[in-house]
Amino acid sequence: MDWRSRWLMGIRGIDCGEVGVNGDPAEATTCALHAQREGEPFRVRYDIQGIDSAVAGGIVRTPSGDLFAISFDGNPHGAGYTSLLAQRSVQSVCPKPYRLWVNPKGRVNCFQQTLSYPQSLMSPNLEPY
Repeated sequence: MDWRSRWLMGIRGIDCGEVGVNGDPAEATTCALHAQREGEPFRVRYDIQGIDSAVAGGIVRTPSGDLFAISFDGNPHGAGYTSLLAQRSVQSVCPKPYRLWVNPKGRVNCFQQTLSYPQSLMSPNLEPY
C-alpha cells in the first residue's frame, strides 16, 4: 500500500502521513483536505483495527488530479501476521465529482460520509465501526 500510494502521488506529492490504530487522525486529515483544496498531489494512510491481520485504508491524489482510495489487508488468510506474499492492496477510483468526506472517526473518505458495513473486506468503505 505504501509503495503504491507513494508512486501514485509522485515525487513532489505531500505525504500527510500514517495514523496508527489508536492515533489521532486530525493532523493527517487536515493535511489531506488542505492538499485537495490546493490541488496538490498527496497521500494519507489510516491503520484500522483488524481482526486477524493488519488492515489499512487511505486516499491518494495524483499529480493529474485523480483521486483513489487504497485499502490494504496484510494477510487475507487471517493468520495473524502480515504476509510478504499474501498481502493485498486494492486501488479504487473515487466517484466523480470528487468529494472528500471526514467520517465520524476523523478519517478522510471519498465514498461516503457515514460509517457502514462493507460488502467485503476489500470494499472501498472499509470502516464499519
